[in-house]
Amino acid sequence: MLDFLQKNRRRISVIFLIVFFLILLITQAEKSRSDNWFSAIVQNIAYPFQSAFHFAETHLTSAWLRYIWLIDTQQANKVLLEKVKRLEEIDAESREIRIGYQRLFNLLEFKQKDPNEKVFAEVIVEINKPFSKILVINKGADDGIKPNFGVVTPRGIVGKIQSVTSVQSVVQLITDTRIQFPILIQRTRTKAMLHVKDGELIITRIPRRLELYENDRIITSGLAGIFPKGFTVGKIKKIEKKEFGLFQSVILSPAVELNKIEEVAVVLRSVYNIHQPLFTETK
Repeated sequence: MLDFLQKNRRRISVIFLIVFFLILLITQAEKSRSDNWFSAIVQNIAYPFQSAFHFAETHLTSAWLRYIWLIDTQQANKVLLEKVKRLEEIDAESREIRIGYQRLFNLLEFKQKDPNEKVFAEVIVEINKPFSKILVINKGADDGIKPNFGVVTPRGIVGKIQSVTSVQSVVQLITDTRIQFPILIQRTRTKAMLHVKDGELIITRIPRRLELYENDRIITSGLAGIFPKGFTVGKIKKIEKKEFGLFQSVILSPAVELNKIEEVAVVLRSVYNIHQPLFTETK
């Protein structure tokens, strides 16, 4: 018997411990929770592990939900950005249509109000040179256009025809250094000649005694037949009067923004001058 106990002492010890804990559990289960010291020990031991598990579960669940929410938000944001981009494109197209409509409306109104015979053309090319700038329009000799014909817009004059092909024409702008033509100071009815210097419109040799003011309007005189009488050339921007001398000069600001021209009208025949402009080349 002693030999048996010595040989199986480990197994007997384990069985004894198991039986002991079973009896202890049974006896503790019958007591109230407040008297259950074994349960309290187990709870104290398990609490850190339960807290850690609860913390991990809560934060991992929250992080996963935020991740899912961010994916949905990014997708929704992408859709909204695409919609905004499309709306901006539609707005730009609508704005361009409105601007084009307004330009065409102004040209139609100009055609009805201005009695001169005209042909309307679109600017298709702009060419900048060191001392001049020219435009190419999509109308030419087939439409009755000839060199030196005046080119205008509803706001005022643009330039004159420099050369012509059957379907296109080259327009020499009024800011070209080689251009000059007679004008009229509208308020005083004084005639003078317009020149260009360093890209600016200048009127020289105006009698010194003549009272001029900034924003005085300068119009075409109709002389030489290039431009019909009464078209706006520009307004006085600066008056230059030296201390001595018989004359004064002025610098004008053009009536037409020459860098924003899209459509023009070429005057084929003026009601004030039924003849063609002087020095017009005929072919």
